[in-house]
Amino acid sequence: MCGRVLLDSGIIEMIQKFRIKNRLVDDYARGELFPSQNLPVVFEKDERTIALAKWGFSLDFRKRLVINARAETITEKIMFREAIATTRCIIPANMFFEWQDQGGRKKIKYRIGLQDSDIMSLGGVYKVSLDKDLKPHLSFVIITTEADESMKEIHNRMPLILTDDAVDLWLKKDMSMNRISELLNSNFGHKFIIEKCDDKPPEEKGYEQISMF
Repeated sequence: MCGRVLLDSGIIEMIQKFRIKNRLVDDYARGELFPSQNLPVVFEKDERTIALAKWGFSLDFRKRLVINARAETITEKIMFREAIATTRCIIPANMFFEWQDQGGRKKIKYRIGLQDSDIMSLGGVYKVSLDKDLKPHLSFVIITTEADESMKEIHNRMPLILTDDAVDLWLKKDMSMNRISELLNSNFGHKFIIEKCDDKPPEEKGYEQISMF
């Protein structure tokens, strides 16, 4: 699961890291960010673009959001299979959060970052959706995989983290599904910074989250 991230980097820093040509966002709400909020995402549309997108695909009209897609099934699910082939994106994050289940409703909160990079490149897919006023907007989900060895004691899932070398391939429009599958299965060997935060469980944000679909 990936249901919360930390992002405090400036837009200019992200523009430099991802070699952005088309900037469609001036600023964003920084700090600990949740599903249903607007986050900066990076994608290719004629040129490398950064824009704001809502975290979560709407499942129905009952405030239900699909916030993650499983790497193992993303190419098969109707909700995702066109997006994984044509509209992949990067979600920049300084850290992500997971909660370790201690049993008896007790959970310990951890924040996780990379030792060798201030900004992680989380793999995701996006689409253009219509809001309640029938206005188009971007929305995205973060892809998750099985946790690698350094993460398994905390949680059995983790977000897909792409290396700097893999980012260009991930965003490339004419990628074969075989190559995409290779990237989906490359999520191991990261060197993490893992910090315990507190033992409070995740807060409810007024909608139902579906973490993996």
